[in-house]
Amino acid sequence: MPQKVRVKVVGSGTREDPLRVNLPTWTMVPGSEQPTKGKVEAGGTVEVMVPDDYVDAAGKLDKAKIRAMYKGQPAWDREDLLSDVV
Repeated sequence: MPQKVRVKVVGSGTREDPLRVNLPTWTMVPGSEQPTKGKVEAGGTVEVMVPDDYVDAAGKLDKAKIRAMYKGQPAWDREDLLSDVV
């Protein structure tokens, strides 16, 4: 079962730099936008659902698992991978 986490939104909202979260696979939970309900903004946060294989036994995001799955891909294989998780 996917796990729900709250993460920061990054990007400027342009075609070249769309709004997103810094996780390789996720689905936004509608209505979870912060600080303004109904509007996603850079610097705000959203709740997202992530695959089970991204979390540890306690249900927390596991940086080591994510990095291992995406080894060698700079976007996901980096020390600060989960710095945007709230």
